[in-house]
Amino acid sequence: MTNATKEARRPRSLWEYFGKGFIKAHKRRPLSFYLLLLIPVVLLLGVHIAEYRDAPTRFATLLTLMLVFFWLITACALSDLFGLYRKHLRERCAVYRDTIGDPEFAQRLGDRVRDNAPRQ
Repeated sequence: MTNATKEARRPRSLWEYFGKGFIKAHKRRPLSFYLLLLIPVVLLLGVHIAEYRDAPTRFATLLTLMLVFFWLITACALSDLFGLYRKHLRERCAVYRDTIGDPEFAQRLGDRVRDNAPRQ
């Protein structure tokens, strides 16, 4: 056997490409993405809550579970919001340090402004 036949592999199927793509996409998605996908499912499961008028404990349990789920979604959304805000502030500070915060850049900018200023 030659080296070429030893290294020959079977071709990947379309499902293997989909599987690897799904795994790669799953790694970069936050938890809140999946919680948002679950909202319609929880709402559909909660449609029957009106039928539990005769069973108050079942009604209270279902209502409590739904409220806990929506509280969890709200908490995750706020956490993501604050994370995005912190990232925005970090990047804003980095941009400032790279431009106006850099003394050499500020000096060159000041020289250009002075050169272009109208003489009186």
